[in-house]
Amino acid sequence: MHHDALYAYIERSITERHLAGDKAQLLKLQTACGVIMAAANDGGDAALAKRFQILAARAANLAEKLSDRK
Repeated sequence: MHHDALYAYIERSITERHLAGDKAQLLKLQTACGVIMAAANDGGDAALAKRFQILAARAANLAEKLSDRK
């Protein structure tokens, strides 16, 4: 699997979990993005690390919005 496909899958999953109101899964996706970001950094791919850092932040922000609704 290419990292673009993985990125698209996680991006779609974040949207789906947000729409479902699933904060726990959003936080798990945030963690997964963080692991991928660290791997990309270790592999010397700063651009890929940044993409997953932004995706992790999106998951975190949406999870926080779900918390604010309650």
